[in-house]
Amino acid sequence: MKTPAAFPTFPLRDAPGYGQPLAWSVPPDRNALETLSGAIWNVAKQTGQRPLVVLSTAGPLMALRSSLERHRPAKIPPQIAFLPEVMSLSDWLGSAPQSWTFPKVQTPIERWLAVYAALQAHPKLRAWFKAESEAGAWGLAQAIIAACDTLSSVVLSQPTLLLEPQQGGASSDGWLSLLEKLLEEAIEEAYPALARKVVDREAEVLLLFWRYLSDAGNPIVRKHLALAAYQEAAKKAQHARPFVWVQTADGLASERAVMQRFMDEYAVHAPVVDISLNWSDVGLWPEALSAGEAEAGQVSQAKQDAIHNAKAAYRGQWRLLSANRFEELAWMAAKSVEEHIISGKKNIALVAQDRLAARRTRALLARFGPALAIRDETGWKLSTTRAAAALHSWLSLIRAPKEGPSAADLLEFLQNPFVDIPAILGKDPQDCNGLIAELEDRLIAAQAHSGWESFYIAMEGVRYGTVFRQAPANPLLLELLQFVRGRSVQWRSKNVDVSQAYQQLQGDITAFGMATTLADDSAGKQLLDVLLTLEMPLQPNSIKSIQLRLSEWISLLSSAIEEASYQEDSKEAHANLSILPLSSTRLREFDAVVMVGCDENQLPAFSEPPLFFSEALNRLLHGSTIENEFKQQARDLSQLLVSCPAVDLLWQSKSANGEPIRAAAWIQRLQMALPKWQTETQTSCSGSVKRVGTSVRMDGASATPNAALPLPLSMSPSSYRTLRDCPYRYYVRSLLGLRKQHGFDEGIDASLAGQAIHAVLHQFFRALKTHEQTNLSAIAYGSDKRRAWMTQHLNQTSERIFARFIEGDERVLGVLRDWQKQIPSFIEWQLERESAGWRYLDGELHVGFDLPFTAEDGGLRMMRIEGYVDRIDTHIDSASAAVLDYKHQTVKKVRDRAASVLDDPQLLIYARAVTDADSNVPMQGRTVTDAEWVALKADIKNRHGSAERSVAVADLADTALQSMAQITEDVELLWARKTLNAFAPDSVCRYCESRGICRKGMW
Repeated sequence: MKTPAAFPTFPLRDAPGYGQPLAWSVPPDRNALETLSGAIWNVAKQTGQRPLVVLSTAGPLMALRSSLERHRPAKIPPQIAFLPEVMSLSDWLGSAPQSWTFPKVQTPIERWLAVYAALQAHPKLRAWFKAESEAGAWGLAQAIIAACDTLSSVVLSQPTLLLEPQQGGASSDGWLSLLEKLLEEAIEEAYPALARKVVDREAEVLLLFWRYLSDAGNPIVRKHLALAAYQEAAKKAQHARPFVWVQTADGLASERAVMQRFMDEYAVHAPVVDISLNWSDVGLWPEALSAGEAEAGQVSQAKQDAIHNAKAAYRGQWRLLSANRFEELAWMAAKSVEEHIISGKKNIALVAQDRLAARRTRALLARFGPALAIRDETGWKLSTTRAAAALHSWLSLIRAPKEGPSAADLLEFLQNPFVDIPAILGKDPQDCNGLIAELEDRLIAAQAHSGWESFYIAMEGVRYGTVFRQAPANPLLLELLQFVRGRSVQWRSKNVDVSQAYQQLQGDITAFGMATTLADDSAGKQLLDVLLTLEMPLQPNSIKSIQLRLSEWISLLSSAIEEASYQEDSKEAHANLSILPLSSTRLREFDAVVMVGCDENQLPAFSEPPLFFSEALNRLLHGSTIENEFKQQARDLSQLLVSCPAVDLLWQSKSANGEPIRAAAWIQRLQMALPKWQTETQTSCSGSVKRVGTSVRMDGASATPNAALPLPLSMSPSSYRTLRDCPYRYYVRSLLGLRKQHGFDEGIDASLAGQAIHAVLHQFFRALKTHEQTNLSAIAYGSDKRRAWMTQHLNQTSERIFARFIEGDERVLGVLRDWQKQIPSFIEWQLERESAGWRYLDGELHVGFDLPFTAEDGGLRMMRIEGYVDRIDTHIDSASAAVLDYKHQTVKKVRDRAASVLDDPQLLIYARAVTDADSNVPMQGRTVTDAEWVALKADIKNRHGSAERSVAVADLADTALQSMAQITEDVELLWARKTLNAFAPDSVCRYCESRGICRKGMW
């Protein structure tokens, strides 16, 4: 073990200088941890006690502990054989003696609420700072708190304001009385001076908030209480433990002053070693060497020293790699990591100066699988995890309007993996398989965009009277919807209490089974810990009982989750990759480092300036300035290059628009000092392979049904139309069952509107028929009373049936109003039809017939052709009947349909089915002689008389015979398993689900 020769020796207790801290410095080179470990063990041996080592930052904590274990002296007294206790500053302050007697520290949530309450009481403040939204107000509250903490740190760092330990024990009352006096003195001393320096309105508001937030529960005050408690403990102890302070990074001047005073006081009772980092032989740039403002001669000397350090450190272990594009940069970074792993390196760091490139690189490295353990330390937000997304999906539901959430929000919540559907329903998991998939299919099919009533309608199926065209959904779906609605309705109040809202949210998480699933997930467990910060016992007249609007409380919860960072679990693997920022590489050992983002735009990187502090005010308050950040990053990069055996610096040489991007200025200056260090370029993605081939022209899509593929024994009119439109489309859609995944359309679904009007007409005509049988004289045919009755009841039926659709989606109201404009004209058309002798018989009937055909083997088979007929009329003066089919289309489109009736023989099929011997329609010996389409969107511009609505099939008898022969031929060709060619016209292909398969447009 290498022991630092210059490490000082502690004087005897009664010798001059014993009560002073011993200052010592360590060069942060590749031997820094070894040297530091030797010094700490030296302290233990000299004092015969186990020293307490405190680091100013937590990054090097594990590395130092490992180094101390590796360099444990061979012969050491038993009382100091254990490793010296190594802690970060925050952990050490948190474990102060008798900390339970301190005044209760304010949690971040409590401080946010306190400031937010003040902002609520003064809306002008939010307007001044452009924070009218809830999220903006919470962000402003956090910025105010951060600024007030900065002021408190500066004020409490003054020499005259050092906290003294309470005599005779640190009771809570004693601390409070001491703090009240001390804080009052501090504010009275600092407030006038700061007010004179900064007189703008924002600063005045900030200082008022500082007065409001400065109390005994302030976390900054608690830090000073902890230091005072340690001093008191050292004073009472017979032999206080040696204290070793390691300044791993340049801190704020105020923080440094506080620690220096603490060490001066502590050194009276025990040995103290103040260890800092010596950059004289490590800094590669003058700014990494200078400690502040320097004379011109000193700057010149610093430049020469930096060049000397760079030449001494460079041994060919640095590589500078450039790529033209972002994707090439990520591939190059992944390739560099792979090369280091192949060369036997186990501990690799990926420094994420460019976070997007680092994340893309991580995705590429996922192909290594469990052989590479990846740990992200870049402050990955907890809000980006799927656990947080699951919680946010529930928050989206509870903030939905009273009519109900959108279908997208509902599905997003129920489809997330943390919701336990079997636990909610109390069913076996097998019974719940495919449940959410069925829900999604039904909502999309019904185009139920939003609203609980729309969802219920979708679950009921398409129903006309007592007939279902689509079977009702699984009863478990309705039970699930009612359960989710019941939980969300509990959040309907305008205001929520912070404490009660937390309890209610925990109840929701438990009810949905998320408490267990989140606890089993790494991110979910951390999310539950964040939620615990919102748990506050209800106290009257307390900030904890503040009333917030629901949206404000949700914004508070979202802000708390956004502030939390996700910590990945570590695991054993062949190699380890740490993704971390440059600042986290301090005093850590890596076998190799790959750094992405080393261009002039991203290196160095500066944080956003504080909301309230200008650069001048920051200097006055000894806060963090751009110069400080610049110097610290220069030192961090110097330490990384000097201490690591292999460093790859990567950067993107061209922007998205093709403009050149240079390497960072620090790198360019190093290249000037080191002519042999040149940039290696990358012109294509690593791992890409050039492939050569020839294309073959496609003459058309075709397919032959597989011999093992079962052929259909039934067919609906719509399926037959698909077969006529394009046999290839029928093969893909009906035989293979391949369908495009649909979503929710932006507009109103036309089929949904048509179904609603179909239901209206069906119920209206059934009511009309019933009324005729009981009181025909009141509505005699041809009378004005009949017209008035029909108009009134058709409007009432329309309002009643559309009411549920409108409750789910208010846009349906426009469809209802358009239909109501059609009602007078439709009544006139119906009355004219009645005057011609036609009477309504029934509607929405399921009809069908068996079509005989010859299979390929010569055997006779039957194809069941069936569907739903919209309406059947009979004639009073003959044995004639008519089948009618409603179309929610214009008359022009209906005429186009009539022109190609053999390709869409729906009416012809219904005509045959109604008169079939096995038909369930009471035809009483009648024969269908008429088949008509009825347009529900007729031209009603003049609004007088009846508009043209119906278009009849010409020569029904002959056309029906041609249709049956054609259907028989098509079915026999299908069963012969002949080649099915795609030949549909563009009007059909435009909306074809199979177009992506047949690739029409390529042939």
